[in-house]
Amino acid sequence: MHTRANRYVFARAVLVAFLALLAAAPAVSGCGDGEENIDPQAVLKESSEKMKALTGFHFVYEVHKPEGSRPGSGLEIARLTGDVNAAGDMKATVDATFDGLPVTVGIVALGDTYYIQDPISQRWTSVPADSSPVGRLSLSAGTQRILERIAQTSYAGREGKGGAETYHIHGQVAAEEVKAIAGLVDTNVTQSFPTDLWIGVEDGLVYEVNIQGAATANETEDYRRSIVLSEFNQSVTIEAPQ
Repeated sequence: MHTRANRYVFARAVLVAFLALLAAAPAVSGCGDGEENIDPQAVLKESSEKMKALTGFHFVYEVHKPEGSRPGSGLEIARLTGDVNAAGDMKATVDATFDGLPVTVGIVALGDTYYIQDPISQRWTSVPADSSPVGRLSLSAGTQRILERIAQTSYAGREGKGGAETYHIHGQVAAEEVKAIAGLVDTNVTQSFPTDLWIGVEDGLVYEVNIQGAATANETEDYRRSIVLSEFNQSVTIEAPQ
């Protein structure tokens, strides 16, 4: 049986050891407080490698217009929903407006050839990628370029996205890199866009990308483009429509 003095010495030794462990442990912050010791460039580099290895994914690309914006003339893309395979080929449904009227257009992108489905006749027409009414879009290679070339990066904390815990990385992306995703970007309007990425803590995959700013002369700085990715490594077969 310990005497009172022995119990005191024992308790004090346990307390000292516990405090020493606390001092040696790395500091880990709470979700989203931005104090966690995370290197954004290391997160981006790992994510780039993980994204290259994907066999496919589902995406929703959306243009968020400021409230009260007037409909533009010609074709205006509101949303693309579709799938991308390992080769970067894409099939998607485009929700847009044409001279203010809503239209839905099917699109299949195979390399340098785009197949566009007429919203009325439902017939498909093939055109060179650069002549596509939605421009040349590359959700896979474009996202990869953003991961590799985003500058002035900072870590903004952890957030939940798509059912996963993610690292929130903020930075600046050159207009040329955004053009690789969005297609119709006038590089004379802006040189760079504030960009946010949410990258999975466990899997290193990109769950969401947000790009802020005017991409054409008809837009304002309140415009925002988002890309939400999901269904990673799904098997996607994309063929030319008949």
